[in-house]
Amino acid sequence: MGSVVVCNTPLIIAWAVTPSFFWAGLALAAIPVIIHLLNRRRFRVVRWAAMEYLLAALRKNRRRLKFEQLLLLLTRCSLLALLGLALARPGGCSRSTIAAFAGQRAALHVFVIDNSYSMAYEVERPRARTHLDQARLLARQQIEKLIAGSESVAIVTAARPSAPPGTQAQSAAHAAGMVVLRPTFDLEAARSAVDRIEQSFGGTDLAGALQAAAEIAREEKKQPQRYLHILTDCTRSALEGARAEALAQLGRDLSELFGGGRRICLYNLGRENQFNYAVVDVRPESPLVRAKLDSEFLAEVRGFGSGPDSVLRWKWDDKVLPDSVRLRPDASTPPQRQRRVEVQQGGIHVISATLVNDERLPVDNTRHRVVEVASEMKVLIVEGDRASGAASLELALAPRTEIGPTGTIRSDSYVVPQVISDLELANKVLADYRAVILANVGAVNPAQADQLLAYVSRGGTLMIFMGQQVSTDAWNSVLYSRKLLPGKLVARKTMTAGGTAFTFDFRANSPTLHPLLSIFRGEEQCGLDSVPIEAYMQIDLDPQLKPDVVLRYMSGEKPTGDPAIIVHNLDRGRVVTVTTSASSEWNSLPQRPAYPVLLHELLAGTVSVGDRWMNLLVGQCLDVPPDLKLTAAPVLTDSSGKQIPLEAVPGDDGRVFYRSRAIDKPGLYQLNTGMTVLPIAVNVPADEADVRVLPVEAVRKALGDIDLAVFGDSLSEAEMARDDGSDLGWSIMAVVLALAAVECFMAMKFGHQRKR
Repeated sequence: MGSVVVCNTPLIIAWAVTPSFFWAGLALAAIPVIIHLLNRRRFRVVRWAAMEYLLAALRKNRRRLKFEQLLLLLTRCSLLALLGLALARPGGCSRSTIAAFAGQRAALHVFVIDNSYSMAYEVERPRARTHLDQARLLARQQIEKLIAGSESVAIVTAARPSAPPGTQAQSAAHAAGMVVLRPTFDLEAARSAVDRIEQSFGGTDLAGALQAAAEIAREEKKQPQRYLHILTDCTRSALEGARAEALAQLGRDLSELFGGGRRICLYNLGRENQFNYAVVDVRPESPLVRAKLDSEFLAEVRGFGSGPDSVLRWKWDDKVLPDSVRLRPDASTPPQRQRRVEVQQGGIHVISATLVNDERLPVDNTRHRVVEVASEMKVLIVEGDRASGAASLELALAPRTEIGPTGTIRSDSYVVPQVISDLELANKVLADYRAVILANVGAVNPAQADQLLAYVSRGGTLMIFMGQQVSTDAWNSVLYSRKLLPGKLVARKTMTAGGTAFTFDFRANSPTLHPLLSIFRGEEQCGLDSVPIEAYMQIDLDPQLKPDVVLRYMSGEKPTGDPAIIVHNLDRGRVVTVTTSASSEWNSLPQRPAYPVLLHELLAGTVSVGDRWMNLLVGQCLDVPPDLKLTAAPVLTDSSGKQIPLEAVPGDDGRVFYRSRAIDKPGLYQLNTGMTVLPIAVNVPADEADVRVLPVEAVRKALGDIDLAVFGDSLSEAEMARDDGSDLGWSIMAVVLALAAVECFMAMKFGHQRKR
């Protein structure tokens, strides 16, 4: 591959694609001369009388014959030399009049067009309302300057594409989704492809788009010149963040593939004073929202840039909530609380937060959250024996408030516990329960362990308490091997005779207090730090399972380092391991007032919320859980009533579930299950909200400090002027063909055998 340079001097020939052909042509041009010289030496001169007469006649035309032979020789040499030059595909600088007149441009132009949702920012321009409209306009202007049949165009979009989660083809689909048009010489098709680029509501993946552009450049190495046009708003969210290092390395790679100077052009479509306010998150303060209890919701509001005041409004289902707040958000605005939600009944509800203002990017001003309110949560308690503490667990989870006239014990708790023995576990349908608690179960057979593993993998919560009957070897071989324990059980550790009991390493005002214990923050008299613990099970945590230690033990004033409560994730579910007993056999925790609160917080913080699958981001697919009760094939529609197809897909466990295509617009959707209609919330990604524009030097640094030309959101005539070269190969080939015809004519004309 010949070197690719930018023309800065008015040369006729500035470069060649394959210069070796040119030198080969020069070598071939010597062949006619060699043949001529050899022919002069191959004959012996013999004089005889008749020939002398003929030579006397030829002497009169000697000069003319020599001129004819020399002209024919030069023509043949030139023919071979020009043939090598044509095959070398030389290029001339556009500043050369001869090159501009005789040459044809041969180049690849890759356009990377950012169509992420920040490009929907509205600006007053004569012919374009949004940044994306202006990007389309600039791309069309550049394509119109190209020469059809000589210059090719490829188009890549920079919005983050999507693929079904968990598929091996996700990366390939990601790259394929960004390439709108493969390299083509059809400029009309290129213009049409630019016009078809839609405004996306996903985030920016500029690194992925530039990677796709680099791959195209590698595939098109035969193109003598390659140009990269990047059209983006140069926001912080696009150029900074998790992929900043990858973006800088890509910039350096692109500089090698395309060259410097005006070979890489960046068009900054952002405005220096643009700003954006966004609601980036809405969530309940507690992971589990319970009916008839006080529930608070939080809204994370962010402001990027300087703008006017806004009003934050809340809605619960279709009801506007009181206490709207006037604020001017910034990048560190504290969470806004909503305390006036009256949750009277369980089921599926929607809470929405909206910023009311007059800004130029309203798509992220509203955020929806589907919330499942628990009016009843069934919990299965499996006891190893009658002294396992199951009774205290049941009482702590559902305190008895009264006994009815028929003797039925009533409770106003949202938790509905059911106690069974370990022998009954195999006969239970675990999917009917939100959590399963094992209390002092001596051993679990492999079939039961598989049953528990499938339950947790599908989103269930398993809580384990130790006890006298627990067999370390049996649990390690059956439960730990299935990752149902956060590590191997080592041995039971007991206090020495006459010694001091162990306690929990709990500090109410500790800055490192675990979120599951946040309800005890500042409660120094809660009693958790003074519970005497006579024994607990030591466990060797497995770092591969990423266990999260909630609480540890102390011996006197000295921490033991041994974990007391551990949480770890397993597929879609969670496992909570308490290394002491649930009964008073090893501790006096069940007698403490903090015990019911601790159990409820552990459950509320680890139980898989049933609304997770109903809250999506733009670009994600809706996966309808196979456990959802359906009376007909589900139907998904958007806010306008347009139906979105759902496809039956087999899961990893063999069960069939329904999956939609990637949802590309935010809003509230509806899923009709045949029995009921469920809301589906689709929101824009929060990481795209920062629309502050980076200065030019920061943009260069983000792209690896490469040499590139930076333009604004419009181009002058001088900026649009071409400064690249022209391919002279086809023109020289035409000269070669003409010379071949001339050579044939001269060979016939000057030949010694003429027809009379």
